[in-house]
Amino acid sequence: MLTAADAPLLAIFAAVVKHRSFSAAAIELKLSKSEVSERIKQLEERCGARLLERTTRTLRLTELGDAVLATAARVEDELGGLARRLDAARAEPTGVLRVATTNDLGPLLVAPVVARFVAAYPRVRVEITSEDALRDMLREKVDVAVRLGAPKDSSFVVRKLCELTEPIVAAPTLAEALGRITRPRDLAAAPWIGHSLVSTTTMRFLGPRGESEEISPVIRAEANSGATVLSLLLHGAGVGVLPEHALHEHLRDGRLIRLCPGCIWKRIALFAITPSGTKQRPALAAFLAMLREEVARDRARWTPHAEARVYGPGSKASISNLAGSGDARNLF
Repeated sequence: MLTAADAPLLAIFAAVVKHRSFSAAAIELKLSKSEVSERIKQLEERCGARLLERTTRTLRLTELGDAVLATAARVEDELGGLARRLDAARAEPTGVLRVATTNDLGPLLVAPVVARFVAAYPRVRVEITSEDALRDMLREKVDVAVRLGAPKDSSFVVRKLCELTEPIVAAPTLAEALGRITRPRDLAAAPWIGHSLVSTTTMRFLGPRGESEEISPVIRAEANSGATVLSLLLHGAGVGVLPEHALHEHLRDGRLIRLCPGCIWKRIALFAITPSGTKQRPALAAFLAMLREEVARDRARWTPHAEARVYGPGSKASISNLAGSGDARNLF
């Protein structure tokens, strides 16, 4: 009587029948001809009857051999299906994924991606750390950081998700009081809101026709958080600049007004940063794919970069050039 333990014997039997030769089957299975012959003999003993009629020139299935061959084919199909299911299970994202981001990118970008991700991959647990300070990714075992600006440490793999601009904005009441603004120097005497992590002693702007213009703004208030800078702008405390994505809803709803349309302070890139030298797990690969999809989906907010490029150790690209200014800012 055959059992599951006889599956290897059935595989050898199927190979012999396929090739109509013990020698050819031995070559395929990487066994000696005598080993193949011995295994067929064992299978016939298990079945209690001959499965093959052998002569010096021919090899023919007996009636029972034909039935056993059909069984061998079914077993092979089932084992193949099982192997495919096991491969799929191994490839399915599992485990813990650690994501680091800033206090402001967390709710705007990372949270929507994580919501889709955990629904699609229920076997993965996502841990999100949101803070503006740069983290030690290696020591804290962070899988991916989503930030504005690239680290200067070339031991990381840096994926540019998009490039953002930083326009000049103000609340409608302040914008009306300032009157017509056609170029950045018209704002030299206006009250400005600064960010303590960024030097604003002198600010160089790019005009709508590509011309460069420099001013020394009058900083009336300063904060160390992009969210606080935004709140001060919304309350009309002054004029300021922030990345486009942080201003999107407020510009759309008319709570903030672009001053000097076409003028921008700088361009700054949004990156997904991963440690180099480690194998990319399925969970991380799936998260990065969803991150790119989210940026591409909400084009009005993120203005995706035309090329999704990856930079890592050995790349000819200069990391400092990727961030626009080379300034690893994390305002939003």
